[in-house]
Order: sequence, then structure tokens, then C-alpha cells
Amino acid sequence: MSENNNLKLRSIKCPTCGGQIDFEVGRNKAACPYCGGDVVIDDPGWLGELDRYDLKLQNARDALNNKEWGRAYSLYEECIRIKDSDAECWQGKIEARTKGLSASFDERTEGNFRCFLNRSYKGESDPFAARYKEYLLKVADYDASNAVSNAKDNIEYFKRMIESSNARIDETQGKIRQIGNQPTAEVAEKRYGSTKVRLILNTVLLFLAPVLVLGFAVLASYLVIKAFTGDVHLIGIIASIIAALIFVGVTKLVWKNYRRVIDSFKRRRNDKLAEDKHNDELEKHKKELISNRENDINVASDMIEYLSEAIKDIEAYIGIDRDKRVQSFYKQHLDDAGLTNDITVDPLITQFGEREKNYKKQVGYKYVTIREY
Repeated sequence: MSENNNLKLRSIKCPTCGGQIDFEVGRNKAACPYCGGDVVIDDPGWLGELDRYDLKLQNARDALNNKEWGRAYSLYEECIRIKDSDAECWQGKIEARTKGLSASFDERTEGNFRCFLNRSYKGESDPFAARYKEYLLKVADYDASNAVSNAKDNIEYFKRMIESSNARIDETQGKIRQIGNQPTAEVAEKRYGSTKVRLILNTVLLFLAPVLVLGFAVLASYLVIKAFTGDVHLIGIIASIIAALIFVGVTKLVWKNYRRVIDSFKRRRNDKLAEDKHNDELEKHKKELISNRENDINVASDMIEYLSEAIKDIEAYIGIDRDKRVQSFYKQHLDDAGLTNDITVDPLITQFGEREKNYKKQVGYKYVTIREY
């Protein structure tokens, strides 16, 4: 098999003129260079997996050389599906994805590079690894620039959240005041009080009336006795009897009114008990509402404190020397690609990276300043 660009799989003689025909890899049809006749090989095993792989790989090489990045990437992926042990396919996939290691800095290719390393022979990967390291340094520089820009955006985002939380606290405090100022029902209480006074007065009258009747009755008896002895005038006796009868009638009226007052008192008392129960439930509900609002205020206050700390952390991260930020991203990319390095990362960057994970969980941190693969 030839190693040039016109790979040959086999040669046969033309059935028409007997000239030799060379068939390209993956093709079962060719034109005779001598007589011009088309020759087709009708052999089911002619286009096997290996035949297709060699053809696809050559087409992928050609596409990559011609900077047909999308086509090259697709062809290399097809080659990997057929034979993923070929390091050239993984290298070609990376080259196509990054446009010859010169662009697409936001593409993640470190996993593909690990596959390349695992499939290449010792020393064979060194030239591409050196180029890939230079590419990763550019990616790290790109990440560092984005990190600062994103961090500044997040500071503004957090400040808006603090303003929103303060506004929510003010609004909630206003609602608490409104809840506390809600009037309690007191109608039944007033009615019950007035009925209670009437009941007391009627009770006094009820006890006083019989005493007066009895007094007038005793007085009338006394006057009758005196009349028989001639000491009292007849008119006084009649007046005493009439007075006693009048007070008997008054007593009956007082008793009848007393019964009505008792019935009214019972109704008012039941109304008051029902209203007291309603007021207790209302007061309990108000306390629950106030407690919930106060809890909302506490949550908002905690969030404000948390966001304020986050802003301080982000500002500290922005203040780090740019080269240190670039080196931190560079080390991470090298580690992800399986490339050994001795880069030391500023502890503040590492600390911020850990705290950033919490920011994302707590407040929906929008941007990633420490990339995680």
C-alpha cells in the first residue's frame, strides 16, 4: 500500500483491454487509464471497516490542511468511532475544534488531549504537547480577562440584590405595622357591659320591691288596728292599702322585666364569648403573620450580609495581579489535560474559588471565575 496522497488498495487488470487499474481506498468503481472503460468490483467484502477508515482519515487530513474545520472535525469524529486507539484522530479533532490551536478559546479540549496522550507513544506526543501548552496559555489569558469582566458584572448584580433586599425589608416592616394596627372587634364587649349594668339595677329593684310591698302591707295592718281603736283616720288606711297594691303591681312588672334582662344578658354573654374567641384567633393569626414577616426580614438581612462579604471577596480577587490569575487558570487547564507542571497558585485565588461555589448555591452566581471541568 502506498503512503502518498493517492492511496491504493489493490490493482486488477481491465477486462476490456487488460491494462492495470489501481483502485483508491474505499472505492469499488474506477475508469481504465488505457481504454477509458468503467470497471466495477462486485465484492461484498471490498468496502470493509478498515477501507472506510483509511479513506475517512485521508479525507480528514485533507480537510484539516485546507482549514475546513467543521468538515475535518466531523471526519475525525467518525474515524474515532471506528478506531479510537489512533492518537492522530484525537490530535486532528483538537486541531479542527480550535482552528489549528489559534481560536475557540472557550472550547474545552483538555479531555480530548488526555485521550491523545493515552494513545500516543512515548516522545511521539512532545511536539503537539508543546504547541498545545502554548494554546492553553492563550486560553488562560482569555479566561483571566473574562473572569475580571464577569466579576465586575457580579459586583453590580450583588449590589442590585442588596438594594432589592433593603426595599423588601422596608416593605415588610410596613406590613408588620399594618398588621399590628388592625382593630380588634369590641362590639359584643360593649353590649355585654351595658346589659350587665341593667341586670344589676333590675336585681336591686327586684329585691327592693317586695320589701317595700311588705312594708306597706305592715303599715296598712298597723293602720287598720289603729283605726279600730280610733287613733287613725280611715283615709290613711285606704291610702296604705292602695300603695301596697300599687307596689305589688310594680313588683310584677320588675320581675317580668328582670326575666327579659336575664335572657338578654345570656345572649350578650354568649356573643362576648364568641367575640373573645374570635379575637384570640385573630391575635394568634396576627402574631403568626408578624413572625413570618420578621423571619423574611431576618433572611433578607442575612442575604445582605452575605452579599456584602461576597463583594469584598470579588474585589479582592479583582485586585490580584493579572499574571497570577492567568497562572491559576493555566495550571487548571494543564492539570485537566494531564500535563505535569509546577505552577504555584496564589492562596487567595484558591480561597475565592472555594467560596465562589457557595455563592453560586446561595445567590445564583451568574458567572464562573474559576472554571470547573
